[in-house]
Amino acid sequence: MHPIHTLEDRRDFIARCTRCSQCKFVAVPQSQRHASACPSMDYGELHAYSGGGQGIMGYAILDGKATFSREAVHAISSCTMCGHCDASCKINFGETVEPLDSLYALRGAMVKGGHSPAPHRTMVDHLRRHGNAAGHPREERLRWADGLAGLFTHGRPDVLVHVGSTLAYDSTRWAPLRGVLAGLAGAGIALAHLGDQEGPSGGTAFDLGYVDEARAFAEAMMAAVKRSAAGTLVTFSAPALAAFRGVYPRFGLDFRQVQVLHITEYVQQLVDQGRLRLHRPATLGDGAVAYHDPCKLGRLSEPYRPHDPGLERHLHGIMCSREPAAVRFYNDGCYDAPRALLRAMGLDVVELERHRASSYCCGACGGVQETVPEAAALAAQQRWSEMEGLPTGTLVSGCSGCSRHLGRHAAGRGSVVDLLALLAEALQPAAVAA
Repeated sequence: MHPIHTLEDRRDFIARCTRCSQCKFVAVPQSQRHASACPSMDYGELHAYSGGGQGIMGYAILDGKATFSREAVHAISSCTMCGHCDASCKINFGETVEPLDSLYALRGAMVKGGHSPAPHRTMVDHLRRHGNAAGHPREERLRWADGLAGLFTHGRPDVLVHVGSTLAYDSTRWAPLRGVLAGLAGAGIALAHLGDQEGPSGGTAFDLGYVDEARAFAEAMMAAVKRSAAGTLVTFSAPALAAFRGVYPRFGLDFRQVQVLHITEYVQQLVDQGRLRLHRPATLGDGAVAYHDPCKLGRLSEPYRPHDPGLERHLHGIMCSREPAAVRFYNDGCYDAPRALLRAMGLDVVELERHRASSYCCGACGGVQETVPEAAALAAQQRWSEMEGLPTGTLVSGCSGCSRHLGRHAAGRGSVVDLLALLAEALQPAAVAA
């Protein structure tokens, strides 16, 4: 069993933080207005809300100089666990500090000490009992598949479809989900789904610090995928993709011969192979769209490699990883596929100031919506502010959770469109398009 690093394990990493505050800022900002990297810091406006500040709290708790006070728990719970602090820190310090792993350890210590906030406890209880963090009835999870039996094979599938809780329970998004699945089946792809075996991916539990639950959910998911005998696992869920690639390896879990892809990556493969074609969605007409890089689909989908986290000294002082190839710099997340699909639809893609590895979190993840909703709302408003002055009022997201959250806080600044809806409208088999 692979151990997850505790606060004590992270002590030396936290101690190497020089308090430079780079974790609060975009590595190479384009403007002062959008230089912030940390939604939690923007909300709390105190160092304790930043990645570096929470590291200090962890260090003080280790030494018995601080406790998980109400104020400390509030600051910790305001963090979306988006990983931007880690990406920014690496610009100066590479692998010597890595604040995100310390944030995971801090939340784990908070749970172990019995200080997890009530909304987090409720979310995890829902995950245990209902298989989703919102507490929707487990028996309703498969309603999205009503009437779709003909799309799925009874033999060995080419692709195992993972839907995720957000889509499974959001009836307003079932039409585009079904449309994309119909497009894949029409291209001759033998599809299967997990049925009632599709439970939590474990990513939410891990973000909240419930490591044992995350491990159990991950092991159950791995077993279900193995039973399917599919060679490719395609998920419609950005948080699940981040869990499959970034959390499961921490538990020593390996999909081995199963290729794990996000739906955008898989569709791009089919387009490149000539098996599918895309046309311009009529609902958008001419013009450009801005693309929002979701944290889970972008930064946090970069694969995590289990490695020796120890550092070696070179030239009498320079500290370097013993396994430098395993260090995550967040450049290898799922950034290109969504943009490639939008361009294949004939759309111009406009970049927000903070994009790719420096994308600003919309506030939807990490339990912040449930625990500190005002912080989640502020993050979405900050994200929308980047649309000002752009030659488009349409913001596209590759994550349904981000789309829903940003839509709630648009406040007339523009419209948000889920990339899944565009794919459903644009997809057609190559034979039909020819």
